[in-house]
Amino acid sequence: MGWTHLLSIWTGINVAAWILLAAVIDLLTGDLLWYYHPVRLIGRFAMLLENVIRRRQWGRLGLRVIGTIMTLFIVGLAVALVSALLWVAQDLSVWVFWFMVVLWTYWGLAIRGLTDAALLVYRPLVTRHSDEARQWLQYIASRDTAGLSRDDIIRATIETIAGHTCDAVIGPLFYTFIGGPAWLWAYKAINTVDSMIGQHSGRFEDLGWFAAHLDRWANWIPARLSGLAISVAASMEGRFRQAYGTMRSDGRRHPTPNTGISEAAMAGAIGISLGGPNVYDRIVALRPTLGVSERPPHPTAIIHAIAVSWRAILVTTITFAAVAVMVSGRWL
Repeated sequence: MGWTHLLSIWTGINVAAWILLAAVIDLLTGDLLWYYHPVRLIGRFAMLLENVIRRRQWGRLGLRVIGTIMTLFIVGLAVALVSALLWVAQDLSVWVFWFMVVLWTYWGLAIRGLTDAALLVYRPLVTRHSDEARQWLQYIASRDTAGLSRDDIIRATIETIAGHTCDAVIGPLFYTFIGGPAWLWAYKAINTVDSMIGQHSGRFEDLGWFAAHLDRWANWIPARLSGLAISVAASMEGRFRQAYGTMRSDGRRHPTPNTGISEAAMAGAIGISLGGPNVYDRIVALRPTLGVSERPPHPTAIIHAIAVSWRAILVTTITFAAVAVMVSGRWL
């Protein structure tokens, strides 16, 4: 009975309609800037554990071992808490269970948030207030933004849109439709821990070694689905061949291949060159060029990227929902 109950919680195909409802709510309202948002709680918990770990000296191997334990503990805790809440909700009432599915899925998506953040960068660029655009960009991009030119700001924003299309929407939806909100929050925990300690250099190189690899494994399928979805979205403008071809030829050249797939597809979709030198913590990283610029960069390219991203998300969501209905034979 216990395993049957757990498996009924760890599935998304039987609650496709409620997952779609959560996506619609997120699209209409955006994410709440809440201090106790689960992603923020995971991030603060990761920082707390890191501070505890740093109280003693560790060798390189020791940091890798303790970093692996830390990452697995946070991910396992996220899965256990969400599963427990869904378990209790299912025992109380099917309506309470459906409500929890919608709530936890809504908290795990960032469709509207991605768009709103990109528009905050776009608006000052249009009025040539590059300093303000750099300030907004630093909230959504991991690189240093202080010395970026206007063209670099456009490029960085489009790269962020492409990457977040996978990490913030298509990846979460993929895991939700497979394993329900519990699997969604496993994925979100992996992404969050990786963003906190998963850098490949500096003080996190060893502590975040496992987190970075786990994030790469977790994103392997979502990244390729995102690249394909962006290519299909580009076909609505007659640019499937450019998007898909750029993804195939340039995506693997990126230092993070999963990220490179969606960025290369986006570069081909809108006809702009991405990549080049980026600065992280005052260290210059030379990224290979993805795609070919067909025109000088302009802020409207950000709007174009948002439109492609939304179409890719729509295509992916409809596909996931259709597969869920075909497998389960029901909507509700």
